[in-house]
Amino acid sequence: MPALPLAAGALLAGQMAGFARGREARDDIVLRVLGPVAVHAHDGWLGGPPQQRLILAVLALQAGQVVPAHELIDAVWEERPPRSARASLQALVTRLRQLLAGLPGAQVERRGDGYRLRLGPGTTDVQQFRALARSGREAGDSRAAVAVFDRALSLWRGPALADVPDTAPVEAIRAGLAEERLSARQDRAAALLELGRDQEAAGELAALLAGHPLAERLAGMLMVALYRCGRRGDALRVFRDMRERLAGQLGVEPGPDLQHLHQQVLAGELKPEGSPGRPARGGEPDRGTGPARAPAAAPESVAGTTLPVLPRQLPAAVTPFTGRAAELTALSGLLEHVPAAGGAVVISAIGGTAGVGKTALAVHWAHQVAGRFPDGQLYANLHGFGPSGAPVSAADAIRGFLGSLGLPQDRIPAGPDAQAALYRSMLAGKRMLIVLDNAGDEQQVRPLLPGSAGCLVLVTSRRSLAGLAAHGARLITLDVMSEAEAEELLAARLGPHRAAAEPEAVSELAGLCARLPLALAVAAVRAAASPGYPLSALAAQLRDMPTRLDALTAQDQASSVRAVFSWSQQNLSDPAARMFALLGLHAGPDITAAAAASLAGTGVREARLALAELSGAHLITEAVPGRFSCHDLLRAYAIEAAHAREGEAERGAAIRRVLDHYLHTAWSAACLLLPGRDPAFRLAPPEPGTRPEALRDADDALGWCRAEHQVLLALIGQAAADGFDSYAWQLPWALSDYFSRAGHWQLLAETHRAALAAARRLGDRGGQARAHQSLGYAQLMSSPGQSSHPHLTQALSLYRELGDQFGEAAVHFGFSMAFGAQRQPRQALGHARQVLSLARAGEHRGEEAAALNSIGWLHAMLGDYRPALAYCQRALRMHRETGDLMGQSATWDSLGYVHHHLGDFAQAAACYQQALQQARDVGSLLDQATILDHLGATRDAAGDPQAAGEAWQQALGIFNDLHHPGAAEIRRKLRDPQAHLSAPAPGPLWVR
Repeated sequence: MPALPLAAGALLAGQMAGFARGREARDDIVLRVLGPVAVHAHDGWLGGPPQQRLILAVLALQAGQVVPAHELIDAVWEERPPRSARASLQALVTRLRQLLAGLPGAQVERRGDGYRLRLGPGTTDVQQFRALARSGREAGDSRAAVAVFDRALSLWRGPALADVPDTAPVEAIRAGLAEERLSARQDRAAALLELGRDQEAAGELAALLAGHPLAERLAGMLMVALYRCGRRGDALRVFRDMRERLAGQLGVEPGPDLQHLHQQVLAGELKPEGSPGRPARGGEPDRGTGPARAPAAAPESVAGTTLPVLPRQLPAAVTPFTGRAAELTALSGLLEHVPAAGGAVVISAIGGTAGVGKTALAVHWAHQVAGRFPDGQLYANLHGFGPSGAPVSAADAIRGFLGSLGLPQDRIPAGPDAQAALYRSMLAGKRMLIVLDNAGDEQQVRPLLPGSAGCLVLVTSRRSLAGLAAHGARLITLDVMSEAEAEELLAARLGPHRAAAEPEAVSELAGLCARLPLALAVAAVRAAASPGYPLSALAAQLRDMPTRLDALTAQDQASSVRAVFSWSQQNLSDPAARMFALLGLHAGPDITAAAAASLAGTGVREARLALAELSGAHLITEAVPGRFSCHDLLRAYAIEAAHAREGEAERGAAIRRVLDHYLHTAWSAACLLLPGRDPAFRLAPPEPGTRPEALRDADDALGWCRAEHQVLLALIGQAAADGFDSYAWQLPWALSDYFSRAGHWQLLAETHRAALAAARRLGDRGGQARAHQSLGYAQLMSSPGQSSHPHLTQALSLYRELGDQFGEAAVHFGFSMAFGAQRQPRQALGHARQVLSLARAGEHRGEEAAALNSIGWLHAMLGDYRPALAYCQRALRMHRETGDLMGQSATWDSLGYVHHHLGDFAQAAACYQQALQQARDVGSLLDQATILDHLGATRDAAGDPQAAGEAWQQALGIFNDLHHPGAAEIRRKLRDPQAHLSAPAPGPLWVR
């Protein structure tokens, strides 16, 4: 562009700044992250607590995109998320929604296993900064560029995310944003040099270089500025200092561009105008990152020239391509970050398990956007995973690219470093799309990355390639398809008429193929090869897990599910390969590192390393922090691997270790939840190599049971099916208190029916007694109107044969509860006194305290309130001595009942509040509902129907969640408060 008169230049600069403000830098910023995180709400800037600000910032930086929950958890808690991380995240999001409630159009949405922040375009400071920086780089006039860069940089109010906790993910975000800020400041300095404002540029560049002492571009621009200011010696000193720093810290020499500039300054041949990165007058922009062009004779002379060949190397796209809308949108979002000059190379790495469709997605999207890259498209299959086991070296890939770019073989340098430098030089200033498919690791990819902006690199790999994040890569993990996408893919391959004829079979096939695109494609090919074969028959073949992979085998190894999985496995270290095989023996839907250590008989650290390797190879998924799983097809392959590499004895030992892990940890949890529980019950020593988890307290115990709930159910089924009968009855017994507290009466009954069968097969009368006892309790609690006496009678007879007084006392307690629920307090009182006698004889103080509470309650039911009060007070003292919170909760409830009938409603309500808090502390849902029912009755009797209604509504919610018959009585009270007696419903809380 020719030099403009000062007035005209100023006018144009003002117009450009106005354009930026009007179109890209509006004054309606509502969310700030470039400094302290804040939202403009309620007529002020608000941020909330630190963790809330962090969640807000992460969502804002990816506004409009779904951020997986595990990313948010990692950002807040890094590598040590609490067991309650998911619940805490939900609470943070809830408070964030309240904060954003006053912003029009602002909304935090739940999408699958993640969250998306919706905001108007250009309403965050980071959006406006990026738009302005892009405008500054595209400005055709340097004065306008400086004005726009000033506007962009004014949006920064300190370091990004300045007031959020310093976790590793936050530091990575800050570093990325700091690079964007540095890039804008560099481009502004380049514009200052174009304008001849050399003294101002020198001051700015010296400060920038002090903060980024290894940035060669900054050093080059500072040398130019100093040289023009007549400070040739200072310019040479900048070069010497840079060379010393590079040699001392990195062991390298300055790049050829900086060395060439040094020679120009030494010879006094530096042009008086122009700047690195932007030409001074006329011509096309220099899009290289170096400070000046290399001399014409150097290999780098190819930079900025027209390529001899325009490569169009993309392979044919998969047709028909279905689904992946969110991933395609995320990839298209990268295009706005591909600048014409300045900035960094834009990289996206698509990771995922074998057969998930990474290449199909990358090639499909590349074809869609190929027109945005006029200098061509390069493609290379790096064979990181395949039948040969020999990945393509980076040097071989570069030589292939140089040939594809039209460079004659005799012009390709011999050394790999020189080849890589020539490759980067040929791409300098170009707008090119580069697809690096099937990469083995980051080391294979890094040499293939261009050195300047304008290019977009798309990498696919079965590994996560997290190391590319240091280069600014956007990591996309491709999961299996959604149900709708999987069914759509099958319908597209089978034809709409055939799919519509058997919709249920299509849905079942999608599930049996684990919604894995490769497996879906193989199944569709098999179906297409036999058009008269019903889809339901193909689904029937796939139902059998041991032979499922046989049904998904194709003649082409690249399309065979088993073969494709094997290529991932052969790249594993031996400990990881063994761990993967053993995971096929684990029945649960997921596993922790601690359980995996027991399964493999290793230390926890070794297990974590193996799981991390498997996760990095996308053979397992860490969908929830600390919990690892894989889809059914990979599980089937893992089972095959286990049988191939482990003998029968080794497989049996591994299964016993993992069963012992869960059984011994579950019993530890049971004793923490209910101190003194079943002193006659003894576990055999665990299998050598087992590492049960160390639980610290009742909260830990309850958290572990909740986290392992589904795993434990699967293991009970596995133990019963595979003949591990001692585990099949002991695991349910260890979990009976947890099932009861959570109100899982159906599960309590189902698992103990299996336990009873296993104990009978073993001839274990103690196991039979405990199973009968739990079945009686389950029936009593789920259906109070039905008789639980047959199971309790059987249990009592067996305990007496065994001489187990503690067991006898527990059964009498059950009888007492049953008669009390049937409003037969005198019969109930007789059994409660039996409990007291047996407990005292065996010196079981916890059981004695429970008996005293039950006797007190039953006296109250009979109208004997003063003795009832004395019994319950003694029970409370004993429960406090033993530290039994559940017993204390039950006794506070009984005391509330007694005070209610003595007419002291205030004291009764206080007792119920204490009981309710302790029931919540121990996680007993049914007790909470029962106490709330009692509290409602007391509030109503005290003349506060509103408070009564609130308590009953809370009780109704819990009863409904538990599908408990008590819900019907609560509904009746809410409909007609006068239709009931103002007294709590009978029935003490179950504490034993």
